[in-house]
Formats: sequence, C-alpha cells, structure tokens
Amino acid sequence: MTRRSLVRWVALAMGLISSNESRTAVIDILDSLFYFQFKSKDPSVPELLARIKKRGGKVGEKALRYHLWQMKKDGWVESSKGRYRFFVPPLADKHDVSASIEGVMRGRSEVAIAKVKEALKSLKHTYK
Repeated sequence: MTRRSLVRWVALAMGLISSNESRTAVIDILDSLFYFQFKSKDPSVPELLARIKKRGGKVGEKALRYHLWQMKKDGWVESSKGRYRFFVPPLADKHDVSASIEGVMRGRSEVAIAKVKEALKSLKHTYK
C-alpha cells in the first residue's frame, strides 16, 4: 500500500471519513499531522499549510482550522499555544501516535459497551 492509502485507511478506521468519501482535505491534514508527530514536533497552522502545499494538497486555512477543530472536538487532537498534536493519554509518550489513537478508541468502545449493556438490561424487562 502507498502512504496515502495507509493514511486513508487510518482515517476510515478513526471515523474521520466515510468509505465513499471523495474529498481529500482530511487525508492531507492527517498525513501532515502524522509527518510532524513522527518527527516529534507539534505543528502550527502555518506549518501544516506549508506541508500540505509542499505535498501538492489544496487545503485552505479556513478548511484546515475547521477540520482541526472537528478533530479536537472529537478528542483526536489537542492544542496548546497554537500548536497541535494527537491527544496524549496519561503515562504515554507525547508523540506516540499509536497510544493516542488507541486511547481515544478504547474510551469510545468502553462507552459504547456500557450503553449496549444498559440497553440490553432495559430490553430484558420487555420480554417478561
């Protein structure tokens, strides 16, 4: 697989895009975030824009800020002093992207499991 294919696959797994998504902005942004995180650097918006442009992407500042805001709202990224990085779980290395993604996914799955259990508990009473 190419790097772009892998980034797209990760974006799908994270729920950032749908399987029939044709827009590439999120993939370009995620690719740039990975680039900086694997280099142990928290990028600013101008640095992300420059990296996206260098790789041939066409993402404007407004779209970049919107997608970063969405990722932040969904718990994938966090920011400090205008610099962005993936969410850092407790006791994890600041630039361990795997631990970051795992932490968010585990938290979401635990919430989903708890909701399913509660629904099944309520549903059980309807069969009596």
